[in-house]
Amino acid sequence: MAFSPLRLRVAFALAAVFAAFAGCETMRHAPPAPTPPNPPLSENSAPAPPPVVSTTRPGKYHDRRDYYVLYSDFELDKHDPLFVELDALPEQVFGELKLPPSTTVVQVFLFDTQDRYESYMRAKYRNLPNRRAYFIAEPRAGGNDELKIFTWMGDHLTTDLRHELTHALLRGVLKDVPLWLDEGLAGFFELPPGQNGVNPHHLETLRRTPFRPDLARLEKFTQVAQMEKPEYREAWAWVHLMLRSTPAAKKVLHNYLQALRTDPNPGPLLPKLREAVPEPAQTLVDHLATVEMPRPPARSRAAMPR
Repeated sequence: MAFSPLRLRVAFALAAVFAAFAGCETMRHAPPAPTPPNPPLSENSAPAPPPVVSTTRPGKYHDRRDYYVLYSDFELDKHDPLFVELDALPEQVFGELKLPPSTTVVQVFLFDTQDRYESYMRAKYRNLPNRRAYFIAEPRAGGNDELKIFTWMGDHLTTDLRHELTHALLRGVLKDVPLWLDEGLAGFFELPPGQNGVNPHHLETLRRTPFRPDLARLEKFTQVAQMEKPEYREAWAWVHLMLRSTPAAKKVLHNYLQALRTDPNPGPLLPKLREAVPEPAQTLVDHLATVEMPRPPARSRAAMPR
């Protein structure tokens, strides 16, 4: 039977509601099947060893879409609205950023549970910090990088896939992307088009707490572990400023991305932004104060902070 990711996420949402009334904490993975109670242990019997979690990546089923192949160990409903939304993502990203389309195919590995996903990532990429999803570009001898995405069937599946596929789409047409800009753009496009790039959680947090933007600091980051929630929020805010404030600010971003098509290190963006926006930090604070908070999407699961 084919599984619908959207219907499964609705089931997660209902489970979370019931758990809230019961005062329980809910994990973000599918509930295990009921098992019969274990017989009482005798004095000489040892406790059963913990179950072994597979560390192999999914591959029993595969579904080739326009720009990605999705691998899983369970059959998916190919008509799920999730895939319609993902199919439209390249046009949204490349159209907004004035970039040519990518011809690189992305491999997406969708695990059925959080335990399997985390066990695989620990075994294969042990130095990476814990995240719900990952995009990884692996060098390939004599050719372009292999673009891979790893995630699991959680209640933020749409957001996570849009985020990581944005990374992959950019990597397919640019020589490199500075870490802060890569995450800022992914944070912008992880949201449904109707939200106009506005992340309600980021916006609310930045308005509620003291915010001192520092793009020069962000531009020094080169390691994923350096990016925590405040840095993800600030990266998103800078991208939103450039894409949704003035034509001059948007042109700075477009020109910088064009430079990245041929040069992996065109220098920092901040000096170029200052030419179009004399006081970038204060302008960003002022911009966030005017951004309209979007209405909650029709689908029940809002994106959590990364």
